[in-house]
Amino acid sequence: MQMSQFIYNLPKENIALFPPKERGTTRLLVLDRKTGNMEHKRYYNVVDYIKEGDVIVLNETKVEKRRTYFTTVRNGKEKILEVLFLNKENIDNPTEENLWLVLIRGSKYLKEKDIIYAQEDKNIKLEIIKKQQNGVIVKIISNIEPEEIFNKIGHTPIPPYMQRKDNKEDYTRYNTVFADKTGSVAAPTASLNLTEEILQKLKDKGVKVAKIELKVGWGTFAPIREENIEDHKIHTEEINVTKESADIINDAIQNGKDVWAFGTTVARTLESCCNEKGLIKPYKGTTQLYIYPGYEWKVVKHLITNFHMPDSSLILLVSSFAGTELIKKAYQEALDEDYKFLSYGDSMLIL
Repeated sequence: MQMSQFIYNLPKENIALFPPKERGTTRLLVLDRKTGNMEHKRYYNVVDYIKEGDVIVLNETKVEKRRTYFTTVRNGKEKILEVLFLNKENIDNPTEENLWLVLIRGSKYLKEKDIIYAQEDKNIKLEIIKKQQNGVIVKIISNIEPEEIFNKIGHTPIPPYMQRKDNKEDYTRYNTVFADKTGSVAAPTASLNLTEEILQKLKDKGVKVAKIELKVGWGTFAPIREENIEDHKIHTEEINVTKESADIINDAIQNGKDVWAFGTTVARTLESCCNEKGLIKPYKGTTQLYIYPGYEWKVVKHLITNFHMPDSSLILLVSSFAGTELIKKAYQEALDEDYKFLSYGDSMLIL
């Protein structure tokens, strides 16, 4: 299957650069997989579709301020480097806790054993250990915890397509209202518009809530470069499904109720942790599950998701769930109706 089948034209004016003034007020395209019918609603209308006894599954990961700025000197001039901390990295020494995999914009100026300094605090230093295809391995050589670095000099890692600096509001709005488990560099965007009021209405209706964790890495949004989608190698992400959450989900399934995944990260986690009968197993570890058309879904019955980049693995996942041609029609409908796309944009509920 060729990636060119999934490419579409996304005008700049359809990309949301800022969050809505109020959570829960964005638009919602409701897509019925069986009939192909589409309805135009508001995000808060999700309550109308979820039934008593159903379970909604949320990713409670929290985005940290992991975008930082360091400097290096080349030819007598100071170069500013944008450093995005992705995850801890052991390389060949599992006892080494100060190694991190990072993305560095401007890494072409660097070589192994170079020392770079935080732009805002020269006492915070990193050593370049190894440059590799998926990023750079660095070592924190200052006497400081990573969380202190993020809190002291970090910025909210809003997506680069927004082409703007982050602001104070982004740290709140680029996190869900229930975000709790730190460790992500990108948000589970399908839940950004959930409010405490919407969640309470669902609970009052008899809907169950289960929370899982997937630490969203930058690879989630990385473009697919291969024309043959089967050749793409998906990124690895940390996931955690507790026994409590597994029991809530399995109880709903065994009672004939539906599982609603709020976001592609939730969908990947659930599909990574199920057995042959479609029941969830408690699990803490990693996943490299790559979902594209042809995948047989086992757990998720309904998916709430944003509108995704045309060259990402996420467009393949939703095409797998709803069908390639139907997703093409839905995306064109959304563009025709001037929906806003990507992280801060409008959403789609797929029945």
